[in-house]
Amino acid sequence: MRRTAALTLLSCLAACASSGVIPTGPDTYMLTKTSAGGVFVSGSSVKSDLYIEANKFCASKGLAVDTVDATSKNAIPFARMPSAELHFKCVAAVATAASAPQ
Repeated sequence: MRRTAALTLLSCLAACASSGVIPTGPDTYMLTKTSAGGVFVSGSSVKSDLYIEANKFCASKGLAVDTVDATSKNAIPFARMPSAELHFKCVAAVATAASAPQ
């Protein structure tokens, strides 16, 4: 019984709804995500998940993420779940001086 309750709680905390990558214009995309974690998950951690997803998407094209706009909202008990939204472009990666061969 305790194990079932713990697994149910864990799956509720881990559950989230992501929009997936949505094209919003020429070379511009949007991702949104809402977490079911309630007050146990911050809006910033939801936003970091979106950056991971955006980086995977752009990397699959050999490009890097360029943020256009990013927002996040923390949970309000009994009112809303934590959420985030990311608008981005995939651009050619720029080498930094630290990563350039010498």
